[in-house]
Amino acid sequence: MDGKEGNGFLRVKEVCELVGITPHTLRYWEKEFSDHLVPRRSAGGHRLYDDHHVRLLLEIKHLLKKELYSIQGARKKLATRRVGFGEKKVEGR
Repeated sequence: MDGKEGNGFLRVKEVCELVGITPHTLRYWEKEFSDHLVPRRSAGGHRLYDDHHVRLLLEIKHLLKKELYSIQGARKKLATRRVGFGEKKVEGR
């Protein structure tokens, strides 16, 4: 990703535009999914996101909006699918 930061990180506005959510929703999801979604901070305290964060936000949005999971249900789904940083456990359906 080529964000305004010049180091591959995106700011809140850019992430919200990519994911299709409001800054309020992004802050809320950061609070609710704090075990999974922790953005970096710039020296000035601005939240910075990488491509992993964007993929995770898209996954959260899909679980909540398309699959109609509750926040708690989406948290549990993410917890069972995440093995390590960015890795997913293979599950049979």
